Formats: sequence, C-alpha cells, structure tokens
Amino acid sequence: MTEPPATPIRTSTGTDRSPLVSIVIPVFNDAAVIANALDSCTRQTLSEIEIIVVDDASTDDTVAIVRERAAADGRIRLITHEANRSAFQSRRDGVRAATAAHLMFLDGDDELVDDAAAVALGHARETGAELVQFGIDVVRPDGTTGGRFENRLQPRLRDARGADVLRGLFPIGELAQGQLWRFLYSTRLLVDAYAAAPADLVLPRVNDLPIAFLAAALAQSHSSLPNHLYRYYFGRGGSGQRVKDLDSARFYAGAISSIDSIAAAVETVASGSAHAQLIRDTYESVRSSLIGYTTHYLADHTLDALRDEVFAHLYTLVDPAEVVHATARHWPDALETLAAHSGRTELGTREIQRVALSTNALRTGGVSGVILSQARTLLEAGVGVTIVAREPGSDTSLLPTGARFVEFSGAKLADHLEQWSDLCRSHRIDVAVDHHFLYSKTWPAFALAAHANGVPTIAWAHNFAGRAVLLGIDNLRFHLRHVHSLAHLVVLSPLDVAFWKLQGMQRVSYLPNPPSPLLLDTPARMRAKEAPTDRRLELVWFGRLDERTKRVSELLRVAADLDARGVDFRMRIVGPGWRDLAPQTVNAQAAEMGLADRVQATGPLKGAELVRVIDSSDVLVCTSIIEGYPLTIPEAQSRGLPVAMYDLPWLAVLDDNEGIVSVEQGDAAALAAEIAAIATTPERYASLSRGSLAAADRERGRDYAALYAQLFEDRLPRMFSPEPSVGDAESLLDLVIHFAEDNARRQRALVAARADTTSKPPQEKRGGAADLVARVTPFAHSILDVAPWLRPTAARVKHALLRR
Repeated sequence: MTEPPATPIRTSTGTDRSPLVSIVIPVFNDAAVIANALDSCTRQTLSEIEIIVVDDASTDDTVAIVRERAAADGRIRLITHEANRSAFQSRRDGVRAATAAHLMFLDGDDELVDDAAAVALGHARETGAELVQFGIDVVRPDGTTGGRFENRLQPRLRDARGADVLRGLFPIGELAQGQLWRFLYSTRLLVDAYAAAPADLVLPRVNDLPIAFLAAALAQSHSSLPNHLYRYYFGRGGSGQRVKDLDSARFYAGAISSIDSIAAAVETVASGSAHAQLIRDTYESVRSSLIGYTTHYLADHTLDALRDEVFAHLYTLVDPAEVVHATARHWPDALETLAAHSGRTELGTREIQRVALSTNALRTGGVSGVILSQARTLLEAGVGVTIVAREPGSDTSLLPTGARFVEFSGAKLADHLEQWSDLCRSHRIDVAVDHHFLYSKTWPAFALAAHANGVPTIAWAHNFAGRAVLLGIDNLRFHLRHVHSLAHLVVLSPLDVAFWKLQGMQRVSYLPNPPSPLLLDTPARMRAKEAPTDRRLELVWFGRLDERTKRVSELLRVAADLDARGVDFRMRIVGPGWRDLAPQTVNAQAAEMGLADRVQATGPLKGAELVRVIDSSDVLVCTSIIEGYPLTIPEAQSRGLPVAMYDLPWLAVLDDNEGIVSVEQGDAAALAAEIAAIATTPERYASLSRGSLAAADRERGRDYAALYAQLFEDRLPRMFSPEPSVGDAESLLDLVIHFAEDNARRQRALVAARADTTSKPPQEKRGGAADLVARVTPFAHSILDVAPWLRPTAARVKHALLRR
C-alpha cells in the first residue's frame, strides 16, 4: 500500500543551535485551541527545542494559524497530510522528522507547563533513562483540576530496568494507561516502536496505546518525577462524549481494533526478547483492559435505544465471552447494562444431553432439595448433570451418583464468570438452570456469560414473586429489568405466571418441583394414619428457622392457644437456625410462655432420624406467610400426615389437595381450633390422612423427565403458561396490599423497639411506608392495566400507606 505523501513546510529557524527536545503536535481541526498549545511550547524555558506540527488534513483554519506562528518563531515546523490518516500517522511522521535526541508529544488541545522540556530533559540526562514519566494536571471544563482520573495518570513506577519497565508501566490485570504525552522519550526508542508497527496503520481511536506498549516492551530503562508538566483538557477532544448514533459507537469501539492491530508486532518484539512470555501476557492483559474499558464507555455513554445495536456491533469485533470476562475483570459495574442489552440464547435449538444446575451452595434447604431431585430425575433419564456451587460450604455427601460437582474458587465475580464459561465449554453444557434467581443480583451476569458461550439460561424461581414486597427487598425492579435476558423463567404457580406476564415476560411457565429424595424413597402405598384420640397429640414443623418468611413465632402462638384449650400435645420444631433465630432461642421463648414441656426445638435432623420424627407425629403445622413450593408439605403427606396451615392461596401444591386444612393468615386461634378438631374427630382425621397420601402419590406420579424435556426443547403445553385474567390481577393486588401492610407493621414495630432503647425520637427509616409504595407502584400499574376498575381501591391503599 502506497502512503499518502507528507508535505513538510519549513521556515528559517533563526538559530544555528541544534534542538535538544522535539515536541510533536498532531492536529486536526484544532483552530480553536492550537494557538494556546503553540504558546505553551514557545514559552518553554528550554529554548533549544523544535516544534513539529503535523496537520491531518484539517478543514478549518488550523494550518493558517500554524503558518502564522511559524513565521514568527523559526522553531515551529509544519507537516501537512493531503488526506486524513489519523493521529497515529501524524505522530509517526512527526517522529520521523524529529532531529533532537529526545522527544515529547503534545495534543493540539492541551498545553505544556513552561519548564516541561527543561525539567524532563534534565531528569533524562541525570538518570540515563530512555523513558521519563511526569505528572499530569487534568483540567475540567470549569477550570478545576484533580480527581480520580488525574490520580490514575500520575507516575507509579519510579526507576526500572529491563523487563521491569513493561511490568511496571502495564501491570498485568490492571487498567492500561497508554497516553503517549505522559513521557519524554528517547527518539531512537520511538523510531524503533513505530518501525515495529504496520507502516500503513490508520487508527481513528486509541491511537497512542499501541505505540506506548511497543515502546515499553522495547525500553531498557525508565525513571519518573512527580512534577506536573502537562495540562490535559478533559472534554475538548473525543473523551467523555455521548454515543448518539451507530457511527460514533463504531468510532469508540475502534479502540479494540487499535490494540488488535499490533498483535503481529508484539509477537515480533517478543520473539526477539529474553522476556517473551511476559510481553505476550502483558499484551493480553492490556487488550482485556481495553475491551473492558470500551464496554464500560459504551454502556455509560450510549443512548438507551441504541444499546442493543451497539453491543451487537461490539460482538462482531470481539468474541462475546471475551467481552464478558474483560468487563467483569476491569469494569464490573458495566455488566448490568451489558446483560440487559445482549440478547439471549433461545431454547429448542439443540438436543439436550448435559445440564448445569447452579446455586449458591448445596446444603439441606429447600432449594438444594429441588436441585438434588432434579439431578436425580435427569440422570435417570440419561441426561448428564453438573451441579455448580458459587460459594464454599456445600455438603457433597448429598450428591446423587453420577452427578458432577463444581465449586467455584476465588472471591471476585470475574473469577466466577471465567470459571462458569470454562465449565460451559469443558462440560459441553446444553442448558443452564439457575436456582439462585430472586436471591441474587449476579444472576444476569451468569446468564450473560452462558449466552456468550451459546448456552441458554432457565431461571427457577423458588418463591412467590411478592416476596420482595413482603420483606422490603429492593431487588424486584432489578429482576424485572433483566428477566428478558433469560431463555425461560420457571415459577411454581399459575398466579406467578400472571405476575411475570403482567410485567411483559412472556417466556414463563409454572411447573411443580420434583419430589424430594424423602418423598421418592417413601413407599407408594402407605396406610392412612389413625387419629390420636387416646394419646398425646404429636405436632411437627420442619424447615429453616426463618422468622421473616416462615413465622416460627406463630408456632408458639398456636401452641399457647392449644395449651389454653387443654389439649394434650407436644410440638417438635425441627431445623437449623437462621439469621438471628436459633433452636435455643425458640426453646427459651417457649419457656417464658410456660410451654417448655409442650414445645421442643430440636435443631436439624436428617435422613432416617427426620423420618422417625415425622412418622411419630400426627399433624404437620405450617405458619409461613410466603412460600414458593414447600417440600415439607408433600414430604409429610407422603407419610400420611394431615396438614394444618395458614392460607397461601397461590400455592399449586394446594390444588385439589384433600389432606390440608387452612385458615386466614395470622389467625393462630383458628389454626389451633382446627388442629384440636382434627385430633378429636377420627373420621375427619382419617379422611385427611387419605387425602394426604393421594396428594403425595400425585406428586410422585408426574413424569418429571418428560416435563423437563419439553421445557428444554421449548415445547411445554400452553396449560403451563396461562394468560393472566382479571381475577389473577385482583388476587395479586390483594396480596401486594397484604404484604405491604405486613411489612409496614413490622417496620413500625422495629421503630418502636428502637425508641424504647434511646432517648432520641425515632427517625423515619428508608424502607418505610413511602418506600414500600414506591416499590409496589410499578407492579400495581401493570395490574391496573388489566383491571382498571381497581384504581379507586389502589389509590385508597396508597394514601393509607403514606399516612402510616
């Protein structure tokens, strides 16, 4: 390829002294600022300089201004390009024209301090360094300086020799800083660096980093001084600008092409170096840093309507997995935007042979129980299963035979995403099922990484969607914003399907959770239990001692009411402590209520020991205010236990279940009355026990392997994804109101408790009624679009909450 000719224009220098420092200034349409840049050069206290201005085919008055200044100062030289060839070529021509032994760069919209050349040259002569780095002032549009960006530009490497120059200027794993104007160079070093790069290279974006890297790889000595010798005017050039169209997005994404353009040159330099692997590894680190920065810049500066198209273009330049990993490593805050605008891998495009089931850790809780059952079902169907734990602490003794297990190492999300991608490839995963949905804000990043490797993600929601409103958790909007990046969402009830469809997520279905190992291992034909009419009534509750959702304290209220009725009973509360509630705490509370001989919190029990407790019990008691699909219900029913519970109207497991009696939420007296009536009415007890066995048989009898095959192949029958009705909308609104009011009551109780322990008046906390209204409002609007006649009721509820 023939290079466009460079036309030098030289005026008389007016002096016979040779320049000691060459200052190269690449310019393009800099008429508004070039005079200031030139003035900062001609004011230099070191007079033995040459100022080489290379104009890249400006269309404004830049050349005229430079010529006028050159006529007045013979140290100014002008080189012009007939066609625009980028600042990379402008600097290259300036270096080739330089006559001084040392050289520094100045952008046409920046300035040097008056003694920059003298101070930098003095330090170079004193230390003999090929590279001298100095401090920078970053000048904002309002004239102020300082800030994090300025701090990042300051020298961190003091003196270095050999490989330590590259190692110190471009630390592996850190953000790359490749601005050429931060240094005074040996001109010979720059000539060699440019000679290594392609001669015809045109780099519209990030045109300095490639040469900065090659120079550092070739340099044998470096030194720095803290003096701020350069004034960088932020915002005058391409920095900090909005991405308003696809052309500007292509410009900024060109940064990746810039670093890719020197891959062959880097290999040539590495091949001739004693530190070849360091050069290669450092180059890959710099490239990753630049990919991450570009993604961050596009995420932060692109108009929302353009982001899908912009990121699609980015993926044509770089492998999607590299984009994800580089962003996670260097700019993790951009992952959320990237995930929301990167599409998804659809189901039904491949035969499913290997499935990954992921969670935080594999333990004895409900989520782990579902995973273990799914793994067992899939393995029996001939599907390979890998169970993935993102946190330490899993109980691997629970793993079914044949399942692989992978536990991520490292504490950073970037480490986990790289391991996730490696697993998707090495285990040849066909579909990923994420069981940590609703409980985490990192799941979109894992769905993104899976998508980058061509793997669709199915999220499995283990609780009713209104859980966030009940608990005052501010992640519901987050999930709603990112749910569209999923290939499919599995929920546990038709009412959950209505919730997500009202929010615009159409790829949602409800499926029953698979039977747990306890349920599967229970004989299919057990005899119905007999009522405890001539002995003590044995009650059992088992699960995690989570007061917020399972309302363990309600069990004590039920026990107190039974005791007041004169019922002879024992209640065993089985399960591990959770957060601030431990078995000993429950026992202490029971003792304070005079129920020490009635209530016993045993702690966790497993396997045969748990089965013995269930079999020696008469009724399962459930007081949860919210659940998704409580495994304890079918497990207890498989052993013939009737179930007495607070009403959870959305639970699919309750449909046509004749082994359950329920009362209104929070009505402990009514629940105690039902339990007493069951225990003293043999015919009703026997009927409920038979109903429990029939319900458990129904749960066991489903062909879960067939359901999973239909799910993975995107051919589930429409019955599993019903369209929302007005009745669904009304039920959802009622539940949201109930959860919001319950949360508001708990917030008031907390405030009152704090007020009792301090003389200061209680402060209104974020998360109170006003915040609840803010969280509920978007969901309520979707409901009201379907059921507009509910608007007056919703308005009254909103005003009532705000008055609290």
